[in-house]
Amino acid sequence: METGRQIIASKLVPYLRGLACDALFVLIDEALESHHGEALGLLRGLTSEERVLSHRGGEEVKSLSALEELWLWLQRGGASRSSLLLVVGGGSLTDLGALAAATYMRGLRHILLPTTLLGMVDAAIGGKAAIDLAGVKNLVGAFHPPLEVFTDLAFLDSLPLEALYSGYAEVIKYGMISGEALWRQILRFGDPETLSEDEWLGLIAQCARCKEDIVAQDPEEISGLRRILNLGHTVGHALEAYSLSSPKHRSLSHGEAVIIGLIVETYIGVQQLGGSSALLRQLVQLSRELYPQWHYVCRDYPALLALMRQDKKSSRGDIVMMVALEPGNIQELRLSTEDEIKEGLDFYRETFGG
Repeated sequence: METGRQIIASKLVPYLRGLACDALFVLIDEALESHHGEALGLLRGLTSEERVLSHRGGEEVKSLSALEELWLWLQRGGASRSSLLLVVGGGSLTDLGALAAATYMRGLRHILLPTTLLGMVDAAIGGKAAIDLAGVKNLVGAFHPPLEVFTDLAFLDSLPLEALYSGYAEVIKYGMISGEALWRQILRFGDPETLSEDEWLGLIAQCARCKEDIVAQDPEEISGLRRILNLGHTVGHALEAYSLSSPKHRSLSHGEAVIIGLIVETYIGVQQLGGSSALLRQLVQLSRELYPQWHYVCRDYPALLALMRQDKKSSRGDIVMMVALEPGNIQELRLSTEDEIKEGLDFYRETFGG
């Protein structure tokens, strides 16, 4: 992983020129053109016009129709097994592009240039690619690691605040996974809007290293170690999917849903496994300071629980989640009944006045 500022010209372009390929395809989030046109022009100049595609981003692009659109674009451009795909965009677009690379002609090489904080610290790392199906997050996907990931902090300059805070929820998650040192650092930093460039470089590098170390030990989730990266996501993915499909509720960003998931799952860990009450209090305080409250009621629970049962970790009717007992100590918890999850959902709702 290459990380820095303004590295498209200094590192990415030379890297691409040094790779042997019969055709370079470049997929770019269309929202980036107005702020980063000059840098993106360097990438456009490496290939022909028909092999560059500006595409919308956002969770809604993780669909079969969008995946088919990319397959047809690759086919029209004459892509072969010797071609290369560069994906420039946020986590949703890198997920989609990586899955297109994984499946077209049974696999093309690809490179990722994540442009959101969520992509830089999580989505672009680890070799997973996926789309959503039937309202379930990441239901269809593959393991297909990129050749390389380039992270350019220049993209954070134009990142909307909502997207910055959404990505910061994954930073908080990695603090809980990594251990006391990173967790204390996150608590000390507080609001991510105030961070310096050196602090961002350090945080992104630590989160990426944490994920890379875990993935290296369990690249395709065979041993189960990689599951700890799903901390907060059993409940979080259900909340996110439900919010996007329910006209009665405000749509949640991925990060907002993960923060709620972390709180609910940590509460369950306190009650069921003797987890740290101090960690739960700190997490609640971070959420109060950084994220808006999300309202739901008890009659939303059946739909949320149904989505949790479709989570890829679920097994033999049990809902499975990873819970943090303290920073650096993550355990798997299998729940055969729904009572504990309802209690956790109650905790968030009552704590935040829902």
